[in-house]
Amino acid sequence: MEEVIKYFESLEARIAENEKRIAAMEEAQQTNEAVIASLEAEIEELKGRPLPEPQVVEKVVEKVVEKVVEKPVVAAAPAEPESPAEPVKEEPAPVKEEPVKEEVASPKAAIYGKAVTDIRQAISLGDRFLYQRELFGQNAELMQKTLTELNELGSFDEAMNYISRFRWDTESNSYQQFIVTLHRRFG
Repeated sequence: MEEVIKYFESLEARIAENEKRIAAMEEAQQTNEAVIASLEAEIEELKGRPLPEPQVVEKVVEKVVEKVVEKPVVAAAPAEPESPAEPVKEEPAPVKEEPVKEEVASPKAAIYGKAVTDIRQAISLGDRFLYQRELFGQNAELMQKTLTELNELGSFDEAMNYISRFRWDTESNSYQQFIVTLHRRFG
């Protein structure tokens, strides 16, 4: 009989332990749901924001480039001798340092992202599905053919001329994202 009592006591202890775990898991689930709701709200807010027009971006880039100036490198002054008793050694005449241009990341790269040699490198999997659905009417073959032909073009203007045949809604977020992708390819 004592064994049965001990068994039921151990079962009760395990049940209590599992109830604590369940309560902790439910609390974590509520926290996760709150985080997910917050992220979904942020996503919806971002979806509503239009991307800047390419002309506006170009003007901003030009202003940023104008502010990049050359800065001269300043040579350190030679150290003074430790004690006056030591003989002063002849120092060679200081070499005039030429100004060194500060290395700055491309302003366009800061706006559009890192340049790519193949448009496909700039398109994430999610964007690939978005473009295929919203720009190419679910036609994967047309999208692949278009990306291949765009890669072969020599400039952003040629690419814009090429895609004008599609008559896409230029106000849509998917179109504006695609234009940013073209900027990454053609700079």
